[in-house]
Amino acid sequence: MTANGHIKLRSALLLAAVLPGAAACSVKEDRAECPVYVTVLTDRFVQRGLNEGTLSFASEQPIRREDVNFLSLLDRGFTQPCPREYARASVISGLENGTLSEETLTVGPGLQADLIWAYAETFSVNADAYRIDAEPHKQYCLVKFTFDGSSTAPPDYPWRFRIKAECAGMNLYTLEPVTGFYSAPVGPNAMGEWYGVLPRQRSNNMQLEIFLPEQGSSTAGRTDYIVDLGRAFEEKGYDWTLEDLKDIEVQVGFVNTTVRVTVSDWDSEGGNWHVEI
Repeated sequence: MTANGHIKLRSALLLAAVLPGAAACSVKEDRAECPVYVTVLTDRFVQRGLNEGTLSFASEQPIRREDVNFLSLLDRGFTQPCPREYARASVISGLENGTLSEETLTVGPGLQADLIWAYAETFSVNADAYRIDAEPHKQYCLVKFTFDGSSTAPPDYPWRFRIKAECAGMNLYTLEPVTGFYSAPVGPNAMGEWYGVLPRQRSNNMQLEIFLPEQGSSTAGRTDYIVDLGRAFEEKGYDWTLEDLKDIEVQVGFVNTTVRVTVSDWDSEGGNWHVEI
């Protein structure tokens, strides 16, 4: 082959190597149609003690959903191409009873809400790369029941509780509550302690039912008392819009047929408030 032939062959090979990249996104062309490579860092979830979760990406339509181990993503994150003009990212951890759809997480009647920590962001980025440092926020109110100051009920305590509310989930990309019937029974765990969970609510439309279980069942039975749990939240100014929801303690005593509710900060530094209902 002549020298000119060698030159032409090298030129053709070089052009073939360059063209695929140029077709995807060249320097000269309008890059508005090119994706932005979004890297979601989940190190803060690990710092919170949350090692696993689910990442979701969407624009007008779902893009991708992936169950991940946060420990494996330390210092590097999870990268996903997204449209530049509009995209959304969500990170959740704590999913057990809940069901994921395209945009929501919900829990069915009779199931207790999960202890969900989440982060969500909507973005429009005119750049090749974008980084999200996802910070977990507490999406549930833990309800601890005590009995005359004890975390366990008396051995002959016959009743169980049922928490009812009007929201049974949340939007993955706004973290706003999703309307739906929530009804979750509460009884003793393996340690004899009683805990209930309320997912984020739109309002204080909540009830606490105290029922006598049917024989062989811990979830069905005769309702003996109905407590307006929402009124106690309302009177004490419980804020469902906080990024990190507070927990409450419900003190149960049937000597004077009252239930006392204690609303406490998550970090126990915000003081306590009491109300009888």
